[in-house]
Amino acid sequence: MAKEDLFSKLNIKDYNNQLENVLENKSFSEGTKNILLNILYKIETAYDDYKKVKVNVDLKKEILEEIIKIIEENCSKIEIVKPTLNGETNLGDKKYIVEKEDKKIVSYPNEKNVFYALNHLKENRFILDSKYTILKDPMEKLLNQGYIIDKEETIRDFDGWTWNILSNDIENHIYNLIYQNIKILFGNDFLKNAIEYNQTLDFITEIEDKINGIADENKEFDISKLIYQIAILENVKNSEEKKDNVLQKRELIEEELKEIENKKEYLQKIADIKKQIGKEIKAIDEKLNNNKLLRETFIEENKFLKAEERIFSLSEYCEILQEKRENLLKQLDEYSNLMKPMNFVKKKTEISKKYELLNEINFDINPNEETYRLAVTLQNKFMKLLSEKFKNIESKKEIIEYIYLFRYYKLIYINNKKQIKDIEELQEEIRKTEKHLITKACKLKAMNILCQDIEKNYELVSKILSYNIIELEDVSLEFKKHDKNIVLTIYDDDTIEDSIIYDGSEELNVKFNKKMKLFN
Repeated sequence: MAKEDLFSKLNIKDYNNQLENVLENKSFSEGTKNILLNILYKIETAYDDYKKVKVNVDLKKEILEEIIKIIEENCSKIEIVKPTLNGETNLGDKKYIVEKEDKKIVSYPNEKNVFYALNHLKENRFILDSKYTILKDPMEKLLNQGYIIDKEETIRDFDGWTWNILSNDIENHIYNLIYQNIKILFGNDFLKNAIEYNQTLDFITEIEDKINGIADENKEFDISKLIYQIAILENVKNSEEKKDNVLQKRELIEEELKEIENKKEYLQKIADIKKQIGKEIKAIDEKLNNNKLLRETFIEENKFLKAEERIFSLSEYCEILQEKRENLLKQLDEYSNLMKPMNFVKKKTEISKKYELLNEINFDINPNEETYRLAVTLQNKFMKLLSEKFKNIESKKEIIEYIYLFRYYKLIYINNKKQIKDIEELQEEIRKTEKHLITKACKLKAMNILCQDIEKNYELVSKILSYNIIELEDVSLEFKKHDKNIVLTIYDDDTIEDSIIYDGSEELNVKFNKKMKLFN
């Protein structure tokens, strides 16, 4: 980490020069150019705190290089607008507008909004295989929006001095939450690889394999279905057309499921389709092996085609027939495989999963309520899966990183008002997970034991870890007796963060009236 920080600091001037070279070829105003240069400065200033707090982040140089590349390749025009005396602008109730086709953004004159807009200019980073029919659009939207919100955090919540989570500036709390779930569980490199390899990496399969890898295929930890359901619901909640489309798909899948559950009729239907395909292949073969018949059908079929659609020559007609024959042979092979017992079971399972996925979503209630319900259920399973990962912690460095990660996770907003730590239904799982981390940290001697009573020790440390202190290693504690109570003063370096008064009957493992570190 130290080498990366040093490298970035030595090269920030180079990035400024690189951006200035890019800006020489842009017709931006001087004020706009200053805003863009200030964005690099703000990233540089905030990065160390951002990395410390979040742990799972891109290298500083990667963040700087990406934003310069977006300005160079994806941005042709930036229009800066200022509110009039009555507060009106052509932005309406928005803070910025992005016009991807024209490579243009319109924004208020501040670094944060311009940075947000620039991140939205770039085309989709995540692209899923088209075979994921009902998941492709919802999951692509979730991942791409989550990625952008994740990048915006660099200068949204950090200013080089403080960490202040700005809930109102998070563009979609649910997309951010799920993206952070994936990032915390599987790591930043997993998401970077998905972008780099694009469709060559089967992202959905990778997610499910990684979940199974952590939990040994225990269904209790199957969180992928909940992620997909939330993605689908978020994708349709502001569009009746999209919602109707999903409901129609659910009906078709239900019909397909009923059909395949009647095995005898289903297999007979496939056999009938195979017979029909066989007849079509035979008819093509007869044409290709009989020049007179071939010519007659060529002339006859051309009669019914529009002038621009007519087949140019007999040889072209032969190619069309050959291509059709090959496609029919592929279909015949696919239907033959479907009739095999193992493949039949696999197909039935796939259809059942698709139906279950859509049928468990309640589309009849307020979509925000249903999303919240699914998100809370997901977080319970997420923390159980995270606890499985924690079992493999073996070093001080690792346990401290996970303490930072879990603290960061608890402070993620699930909606505009509530953070994970505030959700009543999650308290038991939060307590279990955090208690496990604190106990492990004490065993590894990464953290000082404040109280011999495990429960009281957990309560004290958990309270300390709830503050937005950037460097937990800088936290100092001072215990003082006051009548029958004890006053705990918490310091961030030399600054008092807070004081806590509590019952002094517990046996503490500290020296009174003397500062001590929380971490060793």
